[in-house]
Amino acid sequence: MYKKEVETAMSTKDKSKDHNICVVIIPPTDKVRRLTVPVRFLKAAIAVGLVAILIFSSILISHGKLKAKYKAKVSEMDSLVEENKNLEEQIALVDEKSSEIQDKITELENLKRQLEKMAGINSSSRGTSLTDRNRSTSKESLRDVEALEKKLEAKEKEFKAFVEEIEERFEYLETVPDQWPAQGRLTSTFGSRRHPITRRTDFHWGIDIANSRGTSIYAAGKGKVVFSGYKSGYGRLIIIDHQNSYKSLYAHNSKLLVNVGDLVDKGQIIAKMGSTGRSTGTHLHFEIHYKGDPVDPLTILK
Repeated sequence: MYKKEVETAMSTKDKSKDHNICVVIIPPTDKVRRLTVPVRFLKAAIAVGLVAILIFSSILISHGKLKAKYKAKVSEMDSLVEENKNLEEQIALVDEKSSEIQDKITELENLKRQLEKMAGINSSSRGTSLTDRNRSTSKESLRDVEALEKKLEAKEKEFKAFVEEIEERFEYLETVPDQWPAQGRLTSTFGSRRHPITRRTDFHWGIDIANSRGTSIYAAGKGKVVFSGYKSGYGRLIIIDHQNSYKSLYAHNSKLLVNVGDLVDKGQIIAKMGSTGRSTGTHLHFEIHYKGDPVDPLTILK
């Protein structure tokens, strides 16, 4: 064990000189050691120590703040990664839905073109195909989908109106007497001719189709039977009002299969071919009237 004794010696002879601190170390041996330290050095050491403590404390505080900021940034990065993942999933769903909507629009447009072709009409409005969309954010993609949905809704309304128009068109076409009323040979056309009985030149208001007795006679178009009976010159006669300014007349039949008031479809059998009335042989005399005036059936029949 060392015994320590600290003595402080102050020099009072010269007040301008610095104070010293004297440290005396008394070991177990007889030799005494004396260490004199100027006070200014001690003060400087204490000051340096305090500065070091302050710097170290500041470093610890800064380190703690940096660590907290690092954790916050890591958490923020995790949130951004998760948000980006969600956005990618949303964009994928948006793309899938957009593709489905586009396919449906394309299907509607293709069906519309097919119906137009079937109905033999041209539409002035054509749906335009969608262009590729550049998306930078999910919000833009969602706006694109909303636009697509509105376009699809408009297309569906347009298509519904178009289908109604097509149905009306088909309904009208069904009433046009453009189907040949019988099979056989065309023996006389519309216009001036020499009458086969009187041998005089007169005007023939229809066409004659010859075939064997009992050949089926068909309605040239959909309509309502307004006459079914015998009429001088025409023999057994049927007249159909197609309710679209057209009427069709079927004469010289051997048998009538429909009555006044009956609604008939295009292509329905309405009579059997014969030679009743003023006729020189078995045939069908067929006339078409438009707005009350006879017209050449060959300009209507397909």
